Amino acid sequence: MRIGLIYKGKVKEEHEEFVANLVSQTSRELYKTDVQPQDADALEQLCDKESIDIMCISCRNNRREIQHYLDLCRNLRLPYLFLTETMTMPKQLKKTVSPITMLEEEAHKAEILTHLKRFTGTDILLLIANDYGSRAEQNTNKILTSLRTLGFTAETLKARKDSFSVNKEAAERARDLSADIIILTASRDYGLDDILFGPQELHAIRKSFCPVVLLNPRGDLYSLCD
Repeated sequence: MRIGLIYKGKVKEEHEEFVANLVSQTSRELYKTDVQPQDADALEQLCDKESIDIMCISCRNNRREIQHYLDLCRNLRLPYLFLTETMTMPKQLKKTVSPITMLEEEAHKAEILTHLKRFTGTDILLLIANDYGSRAEQNTNKILTSLRTLGFTAETLKARKDSFSVNKEAAERARDLSADIIILTASRDYGLDDILFGPQELHAIRKSFCPVVLLNPRGDLYSLCD
């Protein structure tokens, strides 16, 4: 299996170094290209053809450019990771932060969290949305159960914001939380506000000082190979 790296023009040296470290830690090969797929179907086909199971995207911290890649990645059944010039690239993944909302697809984060824990030894912090209901806590417990099955643990922290704002909070607090990487779930669909002002993941990417991983909200995703 491979880790993909896609970019326009010339990839930043620190981005390439970060991806190379990830390749080494996860025992994968690297596939990189500056050829831009025409659409989401083309990118999905590229990932299938080249046996890519994690896609890294090196781009500017620019709303239009980030949204372009978000649109390209809408069909992916694998994690995709944004790297921008305003982010600090960690030498090691010492701490992974993942906000947990009330949406049922949040439980699927367990697989990539266990994957990163197994290969990098990263500590995990689950930032639980501050909702009135218990769904975010139920999703958190599912993830914790999956981690414990493999002998792993995670720290939990109650967020200040609810499920609608916790992703933004994670990005804004990334430095204070000592995050080296953040894992978010992408929007299910784009509403009018998302079209006009950009989806929540776009704002999180632009605000975060560390790399951001996105997972598309589908039940058959994230089957990573060892």
